[in-house]
Amino acid sequence: MNDAVAGYSTLALEHFKAPHNSGMFAAGTSRVLSGHAGSVQRGREVHFQLRLDALGRVAECRYQVYGCPATVALCSMLSERLAGLSAREAREFRVMDLAAELELPADKHDAALAVEDAVRAALAEYNMTSMPKTS
Repeated sequence: MNDAVAGYSTLALEHFKAPHNSGMFAAGTSRVLSGHAGSVQRGREVHFQLRLDALGRVAECRYQVYGCPATVALCSMLSERLAGLSAREAREFRVMDLAAELELPADKHDAALAVEDAVRAALAEYNMTSMPKTS
């Protein structure tokens, strides 16, 4: 097995090898919130986008990620889990719970924090917009 993916669970490897919802929404897509965390220079960068429906719930998620298999797997899984949540529920979602579910090695838990920071940055944008708030 490649050293870059050794020690990861089957579920983490599935999300790493075939990430779900990757990419970004087309420019001009309405009701999209964007957040960013990290930098390529530091080895991990996450751009997360949340498209809200008319009621302010997460309709879809997209992301671009540069980083280790853990970071990719977390973004993929989180993009599925946030769909349908209110802004408040999404803000309260703990990515560390996904890290545990993916059985990530302890030295990769900082990936969860970076992904969570990107999502919270997007949701901070929600607080500054005039989109309807239902949470």
